[in-house]
Amino acid sequence: MLGNLSLWKHQRMTTSLEQLLDPTRFPNMSPQMAAIIGFVLDREFTDPVIAEVSLTPDGGVIVVSVGSEGRQHPVFFGATTDLRANLGRLGMAAGLSDAQWGDFTQRV
Repeated sequence: MLGNLSLWKHQRMTTSLEQLLDPTRFPNMSPQMAAIIGFVLDREFTDPVIAEVSLTPDGGVIVVSVGSEGRQHPVFFGATTDLRANLGRLGMAAGLSDAQWGDFTQRV
């Protein structure tokens, strides 16, 4: 039994941040959150993909996406506090290690 626990810990430590946050692991994830995760991880999980994220002085998040139809206009995405809270909950649900949390927070 201890051997299985040791193997599980080793597998968890070697699982990459990208694998843990992959939207396919979270069937109820919205396409918008999948696009944000794609932007954070520099991966394409959606079409369109988010090309730019800007924070407004009043606490808003503006995104610009690019897809098969070309570059789109900036769109209000939501409040910065809500996005940070949702990203934090996703990290908890993904089971990130301390090192992965550090990497995740640097990217976000």
